[in-house]
Amino acid sequence: MKKIRFVLPALLYFVLFSCGEIEEPVNTIHIDEDVLPNPTIIEESSDFAFAPPSPLEIAAFFKQAGLTYDPAKLNPAANKDRYQTKLKKSVNFGVYATDLATCVVNNKISDAQGYLEAIQYLAEEIGMQNIFEQSTISKFKRNIGNADSIEGILTQIQVNTVEYIELNGKDDLEVIYFAGAWIEGMYLGTLTLMEQDSKNIVQQLASQIEFGNRIAKGLESIEDQDPEIKFVRENILEIVNYYKDCESVKNLTEEDIDLGRIELTSAELNSISTLIVALRTDMIK
Repeated sequence: MKKIRFVLPALLYFVLFSCGEIEEPVNTIHIDEDVLPNPTIIEESSDFAFAPPSPLEIAAFFKQAGLTYDPAKLNPAANKDRYQTKLKKSVNFGVYATDLATCVVNNKISDAQGYLEAIQYLAEEIGMQNIFEQSTISKFKRNIGNADSIEGILTQIQVNTVEYIELNGKDDLEVIYFAGAWIEGMYLGTLTLMEQDSKNIVQQLASQIEFGNRIAKGLESIEDQDPEIKFVRENILEIVNYYKDCESVKNLTEEDIDLGRIELTSAELNSISTLIVALRTDMIK
């Protein structure tokens, strides 16, 4: 397959905790970017490089746009035991990464603990147990109210993850992880849009569409094109292509796009929301 490098959605959550106008809680987690490994990027050719947003950025974008925290909307951490295939385990590794990021940007650190445990469990299931030290979860529990300590714990997991990916050639799995993170972010944005008429949410959904197109290209480059991978790729492309074929989008000028003047009709929003919810529902069942 082509050499493809993605920002691993596993735990690149805390790179940009403060985003735009998000109000910062007193015990906000801060990360010193100097201690993080260099972000990985997709490289499709010598002339093309693309860095998708991390789950934290996806969560922060939607929070800034008006997404409210509701734990009932997340994939319950208890579901981690139900995933039997490697693809489902890998996709939900990414889904849980976005859920964990959503907890963190909303300062729900106690809720985040369950998602950290779910990610650790799935990491073991797909052969990446080495990214966690034995004491990781216990350290997290002991330091639940200590932002600085949690920062150190999660930064180390991030470093371990990137090193493991690079040393073990897990590029195919990495694409699938990010697909899961993207699907969950789009799903959470869609639910908010269905509950409230928010132009900001529409803008964020629109901004994520091109990332979906790139993810689909990455999935297509995986050598082992089993039916599950094809299903995910085809459904992501269906979302992307539906958006691009909307009359409201076709009529946009470059200036409209640059200035974020994107408005979809109710029928268009309902149709694209249905596609997103259907894909996410299938991925977590």
